This record gives sequence, C-alpha cells and structure tokens, in this order.
Amino acid sequence: MAAMEAGDFTAARELLERAVSDYPGTTCADSAPADIERAMDGEAIVARIHFDYNESAITDDAAAILQNKADALRDRSGIRLRVEGHCDERGSLEYNQALGLRRAQAAVDYLSSLGLDAARFDVVTFGEEMPLTRGSNESAWRQNRRGEFVITDGDI
Repeated sequence: MAAMEAGDFTAARELLERAVSDYPGTTCADSAPADIERAMDGEAIVARIHFDYNESAITDDAAAILQNKADALRDRSGIRLRVEGHCDERGSLEYNQALGLRRAQAAVDYLSSLGLDAARFDVVTFGEEMPLTRGSNESAWRQNRRGEFVITDGDI
C-alpha cells in the first residue's frame, strides 16, 4: 500500500472504499462513513496554510489545502471562520502586523475565487505575536509564516 500524506482526504476515502470492496461481506457501521467524512471535512476546514518569506501570495501547496477547505465548506453554509495571518519574528512589529493581514486576506480572496462568500470569514492579524514554534532558525520561521482557520460559528 502506498504511503498517504496527512490531509490527503481523497486517498483516505479511496482507501476506505477499497477496503470494503476488497473484502466481500465486510461492512462498516452505518454511521462510520458519515463520521469519517465529517472528521475529514473538519480537518480540511481548520487545516493551516504556509507562506514563503516576506510573501502573502498563495503557494501551490496552500492552494491545494484551500481547495479542500472550499470543498468541505460548500456543503456547510452555516460555518463561519476567523482567518488569522501570522508571521515569523523577522521584520518590525508594524510590518509583520500588515503582512499578517495581507496573508489572511489573500486566503479569503482565494476562497472567494473558489465560490465561497467572503462574508463567512473574519480577517485578523497576529503578526509575530503568536508563534507556533519558538526559535530563530529557518525551521521555526517556516512554521510561523502561516494562515490559521478557526471555526467561530456553525457545526461540522
């Protein structure tokens, strides 16, 4: 069996379907597929994205994550999200506040381009104030250049 990347929801669904079809007579509990689907969609909705240094442009990796997020959100119109922009420690406090805001807004703009209503999202910036990882090295900086998605209303 091939390795599956974290967040690869399509591969997870295919694996579940293959397991049921490959073993005749095997069944899943009636609620299990729905529960798995809901859990995978919930994970997609809150999955974070990352940005390149000093950039707010959506990367190819971030675009794939945002596509999964949009797919999960389409069927859940009651969900509202706070989109948070974060930065690494380099740059002034003021600059990083502005960069964080541009990052969060870029994520919302991308989701809107995929057909979601921008009114479902609240945009905030934390700049460098809430690092995910402490450290003054590329590994820490890479983790801290991110967009976070927090459910503020609605159910998965």
